[in-house]
Amino acid sequence: MKMTSRSLVIGISTSILGFLISSVPAIAQNPQSFSDVSPDNPAYEAVEFLKNQGVISGYEDGTFKPDKTVNRAEALKIIVAPLVSADQLALVKQTPFEDIAEGDWYLPYVEAARQNSIIDGPPSKTKFYGGNTVITAEFLKILELANQQDPQKFLGEIRIPLSSDVSNPDEWYYPYMRYALASSMIMIGQDGLLNPGKELTRGDTALLLYRFLMYQQERRTQALLSETENEMIIVLAMLDEGNIDQAEYAAGRALLAARGAHFKRSDEPIVQGAVKIAESFQEIVKAYRTGMAGQFDNVVTLTGNAWNLAARARELSAELAPISEQVQIISKNMADSARAAMNQQ
Repeated sequence: MKMTSRSLVIGISTSILGFLISSVPAIAQNPQSFSDVSPDNPAYEAVEFLKNQGVISGYEDGTFKPDKTVNRAEALKIIVAPLVSADQLALVKQTPFEDIAEGDWYLPYVEAARQNSIIDGPPSKTKFYGGNTVITAEFLKILELANQQDPQKFLGEIRIPLSSDVSNPDEWYYPYMRYALASSMIMIGQDGLLNPGKELTRGDTALLLYRFLMYQQERRTQALLSETENEMIIVLAMLDEGNIDQAEYAAGRALLAARGAHFKRSDEPIVQGAVKIAESFQEIVKAYRTGMAGQFDNVVTLTGNAWNLAARARELSAELAPISEQVQIISKNMADSARAAMNQQ
């Protein structure tokens, strides 16, 4: 039973986008600080903000080198340095990591991180490998823990596959990737992957740190609602292609984005409604899956849930009426198809 048609995607792409623009503070445009990070560079805004905050600096020749890879020692300093005083660092002279010698410039930062359970140390880890290029999952873990966030608890009830390369909730990096999605630090790539093992550049780390700080200041709500919408479009496109796995991944990411926005702006009706719409997409994807298995009575139940969630979203915010109607049309069509299939049995 084919549950959707291509026509159902049409008209959904602008239903949420832009509703919070007026309530999100504008960020002033700064003069270009580095010769190799122009305003059209994806990391420009992040680099300028962090530079003005004294978090990052460039090179003597006036460059930032955004494409230069960052090793683990450099990444740790970027994150830890703003959180500890120079006097505290000066007191640290030794570390149990066997690959860090006394006098190494990054020893105090590593030891401060170890003593505060930001990174693992002996006996579980006897080497730090400071010269290795830092990867996305490692950077996110250090960043979140250093800033006293608890990814294990933050939306910890959501334990669903998020992409083909972040599909096991029991992997060590899963909670950190989940937090990053819910705070809009990371988004799905054009390859459909989240790439937890990607080696990071200076530009990458600036973007991640900047987005984290903006989320803490409640300035990523629009980005999260836009990402919720983008993931919903992916859901419908994947269902249209019969790719249920990718549809499930996208529905999970949509829910995380909406819940992440709700965590910071729980009193805003548009955000409350966005969560209900994301939950309705979860039900639609479940209905499609059960329909493929021939469980047509479950399809009727699940699409009914989706219809009701969409109705609740419209009650919370009239601005969500267009997308709510789309969800209800999809739900009705799927339920009608399921009933027709049951009558033919």
